[in-house]
Amino acid sequence: MFVGKVVGTVWSSVKWPGMTGHKLLLVRPYHLADLLSHPRRSGGEASDDSSSSRAAADPPAHTASEAVVCIDLLDAGVGDDVVVAFGHAARVAADSRTADEKSASPGQFHSGPGPLPGPHAPVPTTTPVDAAVVAVVDGFHIVRPGT
Repeated sequence: MFVGKVVGTVWSSVKWPGMTGHKLLLVRPYHLADLLSHPRRSGGEASDDSSSSRAAADPPAHTASEAVVCIDLLDAGVGDDVVVAFGHAARVAADSRTADEKSASPGQFHSGPGPLPGPHAPVPTTTPVDAAVVAVVDGFHIVRPGT
């Protein structure tokens, strides 16, 4: 998992069936140095650098080119700080969200073996995602070693 900032969106007219209805977000991971000067940080040492507000607003040069495409399970938006899960944890989150949607609207999804009769295609049981937004961050606290 990592903490990052949503910096954009990705859109697609054709998606895997389990991803229908979900946005794709472009998330820039934070490095620890980014978090130490972040405006949502609480407690800890105060920065004596007057450029800390600028550093939080502008991405540092070492992270400007990094970004990850994530499925948005929580309706996050551009500018939000989020927690992103990777790999199996992301698939579990996406699949459990899809399962919640199946139970909320019975008859629209098919989870049994084989195709549905008629023009309906079977809905896959695993959503092929590698990164998913699993939390929208309200704030955080960092304790430096030795303080």
